[in-house]
Amino acid sequence: MDKIFWPIIVHKVNGAFFDKPYNMETIMIKKVIVPFAIALALVFPLKEKVVAATPDSVKIAYFFTGPLDEPWAQAMYRAVQRVKKDTPKGLIIKDKWFEKVPIDDYEKFIRDVVLTGLFDIIWLHDASAGTDPVDSLRKEFPKQIFPVTASNYRPVGGNAYWIQAYAHEAAYLSGVIAGMVTKTDSIGMVAGFPYASVNHLLNAFADGAKSVNSRVKFKVAYIEAWWDPVKAKETALAQIEAGADVIYSERYGAFEAARDKKVLAFGNQADMHDLAPETIITSPLMYWDPSIKQMINVWYDNKVNGRAYNAPEDKPVFFLMKDGGSAVAPLYGFEKSLPANVLAKFNSVKKQIMDGSLKVKLKLKSLKSD
Repeated sequence: MDKIFWPIIVHKVNGAFFDKPYNMETIMIKKVIVPFAIALALVFPLKEKVVAATPDSVKIAYFFTGPLDEPWAQAMYRAVQRVKKDTPKGLIIKDKWFEKVPIDDYEKFIRDVVLTGLFDIIWLHDASAGTDPVDSLRKEFPKQIFPVTASNYRPVGGNAYWIQAYAHEAAYLSGVIAGMVTKTDSIGMVAGFPYASVNHLLNAFADGAKSVNSRVKFKVAYIEAWWDPVKAKETALAQIEAGADVIYSERYGAFEAARDKKVLAFGNQADMHDLAPETIITSPLMYWDPSIKQMINVWYDNKVNGRAYNAPEDKPVFFLMKDGGSAVAPLYGFEKSLPANVLAKFNSVKKQIMDGSLKVKLKLKSLKSD
């Protein structure tokens, strides 16, 4: 079969071809059209045989409404860097990160990037994305694959894949430690929004703590923001003043409060150890690695073998801890300072989760204070 190749209409970003992360404070997409080249193509179209070539790279664009420093984004960013080293299917992964995309311009911004034709996979990694923009984009671009990692999302199938990283097992394990080290039997929790991607962590952490300490109570606060370190710190300080001697948070700011007040803390989603090494015992980690590899495999199969995209319409794709979907960050210095019975219980429960003898319930409803 013959195919006519036309000159490419290239979209540029600030004069460069996506060679660093961009945010909406600096980004300006504009079309660069070469009239003379188009005129030549109209007169002398080039014909070439279409050959199904095996790709040697895959280009992935990631989109966030928050900053790349935010834990949710960091968990994905670190996963991509790890997967790069594995070179799935022998592919070189070329990734680009778009941060601070205003939610009101989300669909338009992504559409403009898709139209550049520079990316093979368009990954919407934002709980604020919602279903409507995704459904609109996937219908407009049926040959484009759209993985979506968002909790307030209704699956629409086709070329839009709903992906989750449920770290409830890792959160449960962290809760086991928390329930054993609290002296006041009061644990503070500082979260962003009451979305399923947040709630499943809080519930599992609480269940883990209660499994070893029936007296423990929880002070739960949703600060209604993904990025507000000041509010997170103020909230954690209030919980500490009210008696909490352990803080579990998925928001920056709370760790500073724990450090300043010399209480113990647990991070979330990404390893938070470096923020307060003497305060943060460990962090439940969301590992997007298997999901990234799966989406690359799906794209590759479509590209090379012509297999149609066929995303589930009823549930998200996710992996358990035993399959590499989550983990608990190292205990670092706490490996030596935690009591022996705490470490023994932690390791025992971890073994049960990994061999399947302990099933941690996945609870998606919001958690309330006791």
